[in-house]
Amino acid sequence: MIDQVVETIRADIESKIDWLDKRLKDGLSDLVAAVLVEPTSNTHVLAEALPRGIRKPEHRYQYIRRFLKQPKIKHRIIMIPYVKELVKHASQNNQTIIIQMDQSKIVDGFEVLMISIKVKDRAMPIAWAVRKTEGNIGFEVQESLLNHVYEMLPKNKEIVLMADRFYGTKMLVEWCQNHNYGYRIRLKGNLLFQHENSIISVQDANRMGMTKIVGATFNQSNVTTNIGILHEQGHPEPWFIAMDCEPNKYRILDYGSRWGIEPMFSDFKSRGFGITKSQLKHADRLERLILILTLALYWSVSLGMTAIVQNQNMSHTSFKKKEKISFIPFYKRDKVFSTPSFV
Repeated sequence: MIDQVVETIRADIESKIDWLDKRLKDGLSDLVAAVLVEPTSNTHVLAEALPRGIRKPEHRYQYIRRFLKQPKIKHRIIMIPYVKELVKHASQNNQTIIIQMDQSKIVDGFEVLMISIKVKDRAMPIAWAVRKTEGNIGFEVQESLLNHVYEMLPKNKEIVLMADRFYGTKMLVEWCQNHNYGYRIRLKGNLLFQHENSIISVQDANRMGMTKIVGATFNQSNVTTNIGILHEQGHPEPWFIAMDCEPNKYRILDYGSRWGIEPMFSDFKSRGFGITKSQLKHADRLERLILILTLALYWSVSLGMTAIVQNQNMSHTSFKKKEKISFIPFYKRDKVFSTPSFV
């Protein structure tokens, strides 16, 4: 069955990434198929599932290690055609494109900064950077990643960036304003702003019963933003959200769209590919591993969405026997599948 999976993935990669040489396209296809058959980041386990005519297990393992070292595997460029397809479906019916930025630990000593795009109720990775650090990845890396995403995304669509309070800096707000992006960026409560000839923190504004600050300027800067304040009953702390528009409750709650990136990280970790158990110790190799896992996730999710729509279409068909279709990963099915398509 895996040969059929490889063939289908290879045809898709061949059509999308024509600049990559055949040897590397074949390797990428094989590894994505291996991850779909054996959802893991453990290279020893992947070596067993690798659909290659290599007999000795140690040689199969060495092949994967060499592939992950290959500098010609440029994940940012490889993702471009996939991002175009994701954008097409994220912006159906002229919908606003929502992108989310967050950081997560992947293995000891290494963090990934990732930007994803919201497609229906899921977040799908579109760009990432791995750094060897125990703390937050700084704005220099954020800016580089955002500039790359800006070049990939359409300029004629409304785009809103969601980001957590660790990224609630004047530099990020200024970047959004300079690139005509909407934004909902959570702020730390102790951030100081100049407002109406005084300097206050957003925490102070909340204590005074304020629900919004219009035209607040980050202290000791010329960067101005609006801030929405909301403390819902049952929540341990309020939200302080920097935004590009007049704040109200519903616009503050837009920030909830950021949470889609959390289950996406779980797909890479405990609920799915187990990247935290990887033994890789180089940032560039981890970035290539994330590329393989991302393409595997792309295939799984897109086929799952296709199955849902097929089920919905059948439920509206009259005078025909209705067969319930549930999503089973395509590598476990007996039928031949074509290239996946987000719906």
